[in-house]
Amino acid sequence: MKTFKEVAKSSLAGILISVLIFVIAGVVFDIVGGGTFTLTDYGFTKMVLACLATGIAFGAPSVLYSKESVSKGVATVVQLTIGFAVYAVVGSYVGWIPIKAGLAASLLTLAGALVIVLIIWYCFYRYNKNLANRMNDALKKK
Repeated sequence: MKTFKEVAKSSLAGILISVLIFVIAGVVFDIVGGGTFTLTDYGFTKMVLACLATGIAFGAPSVLYSKESVSKGVATVVQLTIGFAVYAVVGSYVGWIPIKAGLAASLLTLAGALVIVLIIWYCFYRYNKNLANRMNDALKKK
C-alpha cells in the first residue's frame, strides 16, 4: 500500500507541474497572439488530458529515487525516458510538437522541451541534495 501511495503522490506532483507549464504556455500564446489564441475540435480537452498523461509519466517513475536497489542514474534514465516518450507521443497528437511545420520545427520544439525537463529535474535534484545535507548535518550535531 505504501508504494501505491508513493506513486499517487509522485503522479500528483507531476500533474501539478505539467498543468502549471500548460497554463503558463497558454497565457504566453494568448498574449503573443494578441488575445486570439483559440482551440477547436476539443483542443483544450485533448491538451488537458495530454497534460495529465505527461504529468503522470514524469511523476510516477520518480518513486524509483526512493528505492535503494535502484541507482540514481538508472532512476533518472528511466524517469526521463518514460516521461519524454509519453510527452513526444501525446505532444505530437495534440499539437504541442508542430509536425506539420516540418522536421526542424519539431526537433527544435523537442529540444526546448528537453531543456525545460532538465531544468525541472535539476531543481528537484538540488532540493533533495540540500535536504539530505541538512539532515546529515543535523545527525552530526547529535
